[in-house]
Amino acid sequence: MVETNLPILYLREVVLLPYNEIRLEFINDKDKKVLSISEKIHDSHLLLVNLSDPLEESPSLNELPKIGILGKIKSKIDLPNGTTRVIIQGIDRVQISSLIESSDILSAFVIPTKEYDYNEIEASALRRVLYRKLDEYIDISPYMSNTVLGRINDVKNINKLSDIIVSELPLEYKDILKYVEITNPMYRIKLIIEDLSKEIETVRLENEIEDNLKVKLEEEQREYMLKEKIRLIKEELGEADLKEEDINKIKTKMNKLDLPENIIKRLNEEIERYSLTSPSSPETTTIRTYIDWLLSLPWNKESKDNTDIKKIEEVLNKSHFGLDSVKRRIIEYIAVKKKTNTSNSPILCLVGPPGVGKTSLASSIAKALNKDFVKVSLGGINDEAEILGHRRTYIGASPGKIIQQMKKSGSINPVFLIDEVDKLTKDYKGDPASALLEVLDREQNSHFCDNYIEEEFDLSKVLFILTANNISEIPSPLLDRLEIIELSSYTIYEKISIAKYHLIPNLLEDYKIKNVKFTDTAIEKIITSYTKEAGARDLYRQIDSVIRKVIISKDKSTKVVIDTGDIESYLGATKYTLITNDENNKTGIVNGLAYTPYGGTILKVTCTLYPGKGNITLTGALGDVIKESIYIALSYIKANNAKFKIDYKIFEEVDFHFHIEEGGIPKDGPSAGITIVTAILSLLKNKIISNKISMTGEITLRGKILPVGGLKEKLISAVTNGIDTVYLPLASSKEFTELPSEVKDKLNIVLVEDYEDIYKSLFK
Repeated sequence: MVETNLPILYLREVVLLPYNEIRLEFINDKDKKVLSISEKIHDSHLLLVNLSDPLEESPSLNELPKIGILGKIKSKIDLPNGTTRVIIQGIDRVQISSLIESSDILSAFVIPTKEYDYNEIEASALRRVLYRKLDEYIDISPYMSNTVLGRINDVKNINKLSDIIVSELPLEYKDILKYVEITNPMYRIKLIIEDLSKEIETVRLENEIEDNLKVKLEEEQREYMLKEKIRLIKEELGEADLKEEDINKIKTKMNKLDLPENIIKRLNEEIERYSLTSPSSPETTTIRTYIDWLLSLPWNKESKDNTDIKKIEEVLNKSHFGLDSVKRRIIEYIAVKKKTNTSNSPILCLVGPPGVGKTSLASSIAKALNKDFVKVSLGGINDEAEILGHRRTYIGASPGKIIQQMKKSGSINPVFLIDEVDKLTKDYKGDPASALLEVLDREQNSHFCDNYIEEEFDLSKVLFILTANNISEIPSPLLDRLEIIELSSYTIYEKISIAKYHLIPNLLEDYKIKNVKFTDTAIEKIITSYTKEAGARDLYRQIDSVIRKVIISKDKSTKVVIDTGDIESYLGATKYTLITNDENNKTGIVNGLAYTPYGGTILKVTCTLYPGKGNITLTGALGDVIKESIYIALSYIKANNAKFKIDYKIFEEVDFHFHIEEGGIPKDGPSAGITIVTAILSLLKNKIISNKISMTGEITLRGKILPVGGLKEKLISAVTNGIDTVYLPLASSKEFTELPSEVKDKLNIVLVEDYEDIYKSLFK
């Protein structure tokens, strides 16, 4: 090719290389004129020059590149909208020797570029490397299709090969311009291999990033799609507004409450789940109920305690007679809290027979302290889920009784009564007593976690008060954490005071009458003849019955004084009678003293003998401990027969029958030993023991007398049943000194350490 003058067409952002075609559209008149001159004068040939700055409208001639592409217009179409569409084929690289600038267009004289000789072996090696890189790139890249392989299948000329491949690479405009200016085909091949290697690494990195993002994007997309579907479904069903309104109410309530950060976070999570759940799904109700529980618990709501000690004493004294030890402990608690400003709440356990006022005392303590009061009864509970709650995976799950009552209290520092803790049972469902440890243990209850709520709840500010009838039935691990306060049975005089100053005034106020009065003897008659209990619950019922009958039979304006003789007309025949002296006129009968959940009672221990071979018969619903006491008593007497002046042969010639009266009532306990020994000696020595005498205490094989419990209840029962002399273990003397004077003054108490002391008193 000789030097030729060609019109110049500027290309911006696109590059045409030799052996390739490009489709372009022009609306600029200047460009259209270049195309027209090319067709008319230069046989459709023109010079394509790429501008380094695509935004440049009028480039300087000095800045134009020295290498351009010789192109030929293959087709040209003038469209009706004024646009000219052309297809231009790239022919070869040419070198610009000089420029000719006219008023209309810019043209240039061009000459062929230098031809290069190259080593065919090296070129063949480069082709192989190029093919391998190209195959690798096509396999992993979405930017190049395998159609390029068809274009280069039979191409051996590396000059043509390089230009075809470069046109298929996804290179940026500035990078592809380098290939226009490089006239040496060997250099172009090497640069292509280098660019392909970079692209391969880039694509691999892109794929790795995309793989990592794909999972997240799929999850987000899935969640978004599900939300959108649910939203559209709800809109179709007309439910979207209702659910949205409910969620807005929940959030409004959240904002009004003082909630811990972890609860706010949990609520937000549950609200999100609630919003995504279909109203027809059973889980909707479960989630909504759980949200209500979280919102209704008093996480930070604390009531203000009454710290006025005088007012507290007044309230407690007004509501309960006696019980000084309990009142003193509550006063100590308030005084310490007021002084130190700490709430190290004690865990009190009120132990005593039914009816002595344990539950009502707890209620009075809450009233005195100005605290909320809640109660839960654990009698017969054998499922620890009743305390720790059920997991939400179960249908009908709910929180445990502790959380339920905390919700009811409405504050984080109520008085919490746990009733009948000695009646907990355990089976395959778990051990409720162990579960209760987490509630009561001060080291744990600040982080109590109910299985249903699944969030920690602070119980450290709760004033727990437990009740039990029998301290021996309280599980040992639980007992270790409790502060035991015993409420013993009331004496007759205490019951009279309770009736006069509490029960009768309260009943008269309830019935809105003032014209009924009970004499002291009438109250005593009700106590001794119509009640048989340690507390005052049955006494309350009997007095209530009398007042109701008075209201029916008498005019409200008439003053009624109820005396001893009137009681039978209101309550019928007496239910209980006292023991009389003539009831015990035989040998082998001795009055024992026993403690029951309902207070003290008299148990008649009887024994008889008849010809036999030393066998023993036991009746009276006796427990294992009493049975052992009978065997110990017989062994003790046999071992000391000479001391008691009893012929040993009698034990080989007779059978013994032991019976404790009221056989339908189960009996057990370690306090009948000395009574059984005395009954056997009374039978063998033919000595009648007066029914005015009673005793309690366990005996060893050596004759030592061991201490017993429930002393106050037993001695009150002795006074009530006309006993005047009681034999007690010397080891129980400390408890005896704390008894009310009205009990001690009516009894002749004989303290004994060894059975010989009783023997000398009764049989010599």
